[in-house]
Amino acid sequence: METKYKIGYIDEDDKQVKKYRKRFRDFGIDIIGYEFQQGMSIEGLMEQVYQSEIDLLMIDYKLDESNKVQFNGEEVEKEIYNNKPLFPHIIFTNKREDAEDFVDDWKIIFNKAEITNKHEEDYDEDRTKHFIKTLIKSIEQYKKRIESRKNSIAELLIKGEKEGLNSSEQDSLISLQRELGDLDKTKKKEVPEKLISFEKLDDLSKTRKEAEAFLRSLIQKNKK
Repeated sequence: METKYKIGYIDEDDKQVKKYRKRFRDFGIDIIGYEFQQGMSIEGLMEQVYQSEIDLLMIDYKLDESNKVQFNGEEVEKEIYNNKPLFPHIIFTNKREDAEDFVDDWKIIFNKAEITNKHEEDYDEDRTKHFIKTLIKSIEQYKKRIESRKNSIAELLIKGEKEGLNSSEQDSLISLQRELGDLDKTKKKEVPEKLISFEKLDDLSKTRKEAEAFLRSLIQKNKK
């Protein structure tokens, strides 16, 4: 099946990553694993995650069992929440009760027993399909949130180029830009600062070439 989504899976056991990569392939999902090195910091791990351009992140709760790292899944979850608060992510664990003591949002905790190998006796295909649908729904909801804000910014920039923006629209453009930035603090803002300053908003025609270049890149991002 053609790959439609990329899901990152944080697990220090590479065998587990390979297991779910094989299992999810049938659903058009490519599982991306991450390299664990002895004594690696959480910052080093998150740098890999942010560079992997994934649609959703699965986090194994017990990461310190191999003694390669000194942190567990709840710390990874906090990093994601602080930097990409609405980005779809789940805690994927063998022992749900272990994670519940440390993860505030229990809705993101899923038991690995729900996704078993086809050859295991307790394999439930319907349960697996429901789990996959849950992940995909989370991915699509997030993409719609981002796309909605980008489209609104694009519409305001186009209007500003053609006829200018009133004070209310100027405020909306700046607010939308801030919202978009808050959704992903790991990337540069979608609109250059000089495009959303009040001085530039009063006369967007002076920055027409830059605005058009930005809009073209925005359209390309929305198509991905």
